[in-house]
Amino acid sequence: MKNTQKTYFFLGITILVVGIYAWIVTIKPSPFQLRKPEKTDELSERNIMKIRVDSLTKIIGLAYENDVTISQPDSKNYHVKLRNQGNNLSNFYNDNPRLLEANDDRFSIKHEKNTIEANFKIESSGQIKYAFVPTDVVYKLSELAYNK
Repeated sequence: MKNTQKTYFFLGITILVVGIYAWIVTIKPSPFQLRKPEKTDELSERNIMKIRVDSLTKIIGLAYENDVTISQPDSKNYHVKLRNQGNNLSNFYNDNPRLLEANDDRFSIKHEKNTIEANFKIESSGQIKYAFVPTDVVYKLSELAYNK
């Protein structure tokens, strides 16, 4: 009888130790891993702004002078076509490739060789028209216009 009790005691201790070890291994934190940010199709509200169309036209004109063609094909779109004549075109979108890949319905920017075509959605508030423009574009255009 005494031998049986020792066997059960030893078997119980063994099961308890294996259970605790398995529990510690399963809850052990994994090493730090970089998590890729979730890619969304649209820019957040802090990365896009509404700017008056006439102000945007003035800033683009100051920054690029004769290299740019601006048109409003309809009341909902603002179209900018920029051709390279010595200027670095990637300055237009502040060298941010994410803006070229964005599937945002408020704007689109396409950069092909020595031409940039950009479309910005227009929203009217009374008599004033506003264009949705990424902050990177407004920032760089303002900097280029100021430094001319």
